[in-house]
Amino acid sequence: MREITASTCQRLADIIGGEVISAAPVCTVMRLRDINATILGRRTRSPLALPFMLSFENNGLNFGESVVLQKELNRFIAALRKRSLIVTAFHNHWLFENPRLMYIHWENVGISAEEFARNSIAAAREAGLF
Repeated sequence: MREITASTCQRLADIIGGEVISAAPVCTVMRLRDINATILGRRTRSPLALPFMLSFENNGLNFGESVVLQKELNRFIAALRKRSLIVTAFHNHWLFENPRLMYIHWENVGISAEEFARNSIAAAREAGLF
């Protein structure tokens, strides 16, 4: 297993077209979804509401989370599974949002951080998230 350094973390952010949120102790990268969403009638651009986020640990544990629209959910689940990524949950975070925002989580261990990032963004593109 290769150690995830700050420069490796930046390369992982570049793979998804995002930015580094934190490089240590866990590399966390994020790209915001471009969704015209409101919560409680107010437009939001919050990273809590619109994330496509990945994290990578030195022990090989990789996590993903993304906001998805209901119409994207089944395509995204299928695209993640096609790449042997484990879908662990989907649920809502907010009340009174428009459109309906759902959040999906996935994970993997045993592949490189780079491969997890490439597979995650490829699945997102295949499902029409980006």
